Amino acid sequence: MFHTLCRALTALPAVALVTMLAAPSPAHAAARSLLWMDGAGQTHSLAEYRGKPVVVHIWATWCPPCRAEMPELSAWLHEHPDVPFLPISVDESASAAKNFLLQHGIALPLLLTDQKQASSLGVRVLPSTFVISGSGKVTRRLFGSQAWADKDFSQSLLDDVGL
Repeated sequence: MFHTLCRALTALPAVALVTMLAAPSPAHAAARSLLWMDGAGQTHSLAEYRGKPVVVHIWATWCPPCRAEMPELSAWLHEHPDVPFLPISVDESASAAKNFLLQHGIALPLLLTDQKQASSLGVRVLPSTFVISGSGKVTRRLFGSQAWADKDFSQSLLDDVGL
């Protein structure tokens, strides 16, 4: 997967690479340049979300806190389908992530990135959740498991994305 992401980066037009390099801050640049693949093998970036806020959640099947919070996270997403939310796995294989989601009945899209991409966003622990503004700026960082069922937490996250 890392090689696919590298190929995707080198395939970007020079204008896009210059735009990424000219970003005002490293966190801003990392957010705008984050790449991931979907279950069909298509590469995506946060540029697709320009103009609207998005929540990026980085997780892995081999991470016990990630596994533990998945039922609450899945339920929260089911209750809030209007929240632009990207649950991106750093698993090395798509099959590991896909099998985990299927075995546990978790209705999340299969999205994958590598640890280098995740680290560039500021991920130091898993799970990590980032709220990214429509301009591509990271406005909130949450490290570790979150209380997705907590009403106050939920409302603060909804406020962050303008819902």
